[in-house]
Amino acid sequence: MIRNLVVKLCILYHFSFFLLSNVFGQDVSILNNFNAFEAEGRVTLNWVIKSGSTCNGITIFRSVDEVNFEVIGDIHGVYGNLSQPEPYSFVDVNPVKNAINCYKLELGNYGFSESIKIEIIDIGSSGYQIRPHPITSTGKIFFNNKQLSSHQITFYNAEGKVVYGSFTEQDFFEVNSVDFSSGLYFFDISNLAGNASITGKIVFR
Repeated sequence: MIRNLVVKLCILYHFSFFLLSNVFGQDVSILNNFNAFEAEGRVTLNWVIKSGSTCNGITIFRSVDEVNFEVIGDIHGVYGNLSQPEPYSFVDVNPVKNAINCYKLELGNYGFSESIKIEIIDIGSSGYQIRPHPITSTGKIFFNNKQLSSHQITFYNAEGKVVYGSFTEQDFFEVNSVDFSSGLYFFDISNLAGNASITGKIVFR
């Protein structure tokens, strides 16, 4: 299986994707646009080289700490067009899960683009993912809700007493430590029919 795919997109088609999430960045030299979106666990990077600009080779870098970057793609050849903007795309099929992935481009002799960031959430076998965890201020509890139907979450303390609840039509619940005393809590996520589909635990500090 090819790890990374490079696709040259036509002008009428670029950016006509079904986006689940996206981020944007810019470059001060030859880029009109540089953005990223995530779908089905893959990250697609899109960029446009300005009309009248070309570069010899493009290298794609990724980092999870914004300091140590690794090369994940190296595209050889001359890119760009002297008469019109040229859009390009690169697919990272193996981004780092449950982390903020940071990307930047090296555009031949023009140097580096600005970096852009996108967080990749992997729900996993538990059915939920808490970011960050433990919760010290604000955070999110992610879960599978592809149809974006109404769900509720109920929190319980160690004695089983209900202490908090909220609703969402997204694929996550936002939580804030100001609503909880420090400690361990249990929760269940259910649809509006009351069918609990996910149970878990969370720590607030």
